[in-house]
Amino acid sequence: MPRREDGRLVTGRGRYAGDIKLQGLAHIAFVRSPHAHARVTSIDTAAAGAMPGVIRVLTAKDLPAGARAVRNWLPAEMEHLARPVLAETEVNYSGDAVAAVIAEHAYQAHDAAAAVEVDYQPLPVAIGVQQAIAADAPRVHEQTESNVARSADYVFGDIEAAFAGAPVTVKETFQTARICGAAMEPRVATATWHPGEEELTIWTSTQTTFSVRDTVADALELDKEKVTVLAHDVGGGFGPKGTVYGEEVLVAVAARLLEGPVTWTATRSEDTATTVHAHGTRIEIELAAEADGKLRGLRGHVIHDLGAYPSAGSGQIDIIVPHMLSAYVLPALSVRADVVFTNAAPTGFVRGGGRPLGNFVVERMIDRLAARIGADPAEVRRRNLISAERMPYDTQFPQGKRTLIYDGGDYPQLLRTALEKIGYDELRARQKEPQDGRRIGVGVACCVESSGFGTGEPARVRIEPDGTAHLFIGSTPQGQGHETAAAMVLADRLGWPYEKIEVVAGDTRVVPWAMLTAGSRSAIHVGNATSLAAKAARDRILERAAEVLEANPVDLFIEDAVVHVRGVPQKSVPVVELFPHGLEVEEAFNTKTGTAYASSCHAAAVSVDPETGSVEMLRYVIVHDTGKVINATLVQGQMHGGLVHGMGYAMFEEAIYQADGAFVSATFLDYTIPSAPEVSMPLGLFPVETPTEANPEGFKGAGESATIAAPATIINAIEDAVCQLQPDAAISSLPVTPLRLYELLNGAAG
Repeated sequence: MPRREDGRLVTGRGRYAGDIKLQGLAHIAFVRSPHAHARVTSIDTAAAGAMPGVIRVLTAKDLPAGARAVRNWLPAEMEHLARPVLAETEVNYSGDAVAAVIAEHAYQAHDAAAAVEVDYQPLPVAIGVQQAIAADAPRVHEQTESNVARSADYVFGDIEAAFAGAPVTVKETFQTARICGAAMEPRVATATWHPGEEELTIWTSTQTTFSVRDTVADALELDKEKVTVLAHDVGGGFGPKGTVYGEEVLVAVAARLLEGPVTWTATRSEDTATTVHAHGTRIEIELAAEADGKLRGLRGHVIHDLGAYPSAGSGQIDIIVPHMLSAYVLPALSVRADVVFTNAAPTGFVRGGGRPLGNFVVERMIDRLAARIGADPAEVRRRNLISAERMPYDTQFPQGKRTLIYDGGDYPQLLRTALEKIGYDELRARQKEPQDGRRIGVGVACCVESSGFGTGEPARVRIEPDGTAHLFIGSTPQGQGHETAAAMVLADRLGWPYEKIEVVAGDTRVVPWAMLTAGSRSAIHVGNATSLAAKAARDRILERAAEVLEANPVDLFIEDAVVHVRGVPQKSVPVVELFPHGLEVEEAFNTKTGTAYASSCHAAAVSVDPETGSVEMLRYVIVHDTGKVINATLVQGQMHGGLVHGMGYAMFEEAIYQADGAFVSATFLDYTIPSAPEVSMPLGLFPVETPTEANPEGFKGAGESATIAAPATIINAIEDAVCQLQPDAAISSLPVTPLRLYELLNGAAG
């Protein structure tokens, strides 16, 4: 079925946070530090405050005590840390906000912000993980005594025995560049205060409306019921908008202070410089194997860049490391992980949430292992894959009081299908033929994705007297197709006409609480919650209908909002006659695991020009197991978009800081994402469905499936092509830009 959201979105009838135009709307502009690290010795707002149209200039001292810092979810050992809404005595990255100007018009606010005089005393800077952990590293900021914010050890199996006497070992250090979310819609927040009711309404471009509500309520000492957060349409989230930001708190403070509407829209450069980044990770890894390529163990050290303040990035190591397992039988693992502060924008999650990094490491090491033992990379994978007969499979990886268990999948089938669909044998044969200077490379990577997390996801169904079924869900969509998918589940499980279902999402008033949209969780959690609510409503309807029709409930069914008796066509009753005043039910999906493991195998064919370092994608194949599919078009869309993200990580995207902490990738002139020509290759999508008992509906996530394995697949293919010219060439960092590829080829030649 077609996406029901798209009609309004592609015709300009969407309602984004920036579309909220209230009477008397004031505008905010922020004063941001040009320094990556400096002491703030004074802030003079007098000149700015006297400029035309300026209503108020705020600094940290003007904010309520509870609104001076933002605390997102953090591991227990980091809960005492916070990100200031406005820096008061010290700025810790380029873009750190020190003041906010409220004016009648946006241009007046920006002009006045430029007139605020701030005296900075520059301090030593640590940019990147190597600088942050060096013996003489300057301390990133005052909140902590060390740049190491968090450490963890992930261990299972006998790692010493795995490496003792191992016939083959392979060692490498990988470096991944920082990346940005690059959403089409920058961050926006609009708020208005209702003086009579002492209530606040916020429209914001977010993935986590309930977290924004709770944070703002705490900051302003309001009951949560007094704060409404709305995100009707969001022009891309991808993870960075799953964080609560100081700007959202400050807009709320300003609205209450002025007792009227206030808005802030980030410029593109402001959004890129201050919205959380991801990656920026260094991974030192060593793999032990038998002579035939069977894996024995994996050990190493992960150092993740947290940026200047604690954020969701502090939890990335808990996602990166388990995804080093991929789809293979791995007897032992020992990985030390450190999260370190740096004088750069805080990091969080961008599509994949660390999964592509863990997958990149193991899939690149499989290729290195294959080269070491002189075997085909696909064959080495086949020898190590977990077989379908072993599902559910206990990986032995520790997760709290349990171990990580793959609930289902047929990984060998995924590999076989990917090799067949890409034409693997044909490509290997073509590599032996002259190519007019260009070289063809083929790459393969497997992937297992933890999709879904959390529990208690709600859904509420209200059947109106006119026959309309309203479905209220808490998850906040940003293009994934929640309205379509949820309406399809409700229509199927309730027996209701699809066209008479209306879905409401992104509104904190419609359910008590819900988690954010992230981690490929929507189909699993929202889908199952919707199914439970539909079944509860159906049970109520059939119970009432059994009395009216004098039939056993088991003999009844609902079709097109009418209850029928099986085998007796003339006996039926419309649901609206059974409930003339309507019917309402609410259910929550609770799960012990919160997670179902999706899986996929990717294969790519590329052509590399050694004269220019350019890479052309010739063909790409994704064989994916996302469990029971709700809507095939939605899944295909997620695969297309996810692949573009993964391709960006592999070849284009890099958020660059200079040694002094200056950020030089703030616009799309300097931060490159894939565009139409780069993704014009033939793309084959081939679904495989295996069952899961992780949730009643058998759903698995799809949102990040195409992203996770793409960087490893593409780099494996590029390196395969390069090694035809330079057998010892090795790619160990992301992204592989044409310049880097050219230097690699010519450096090896020279």
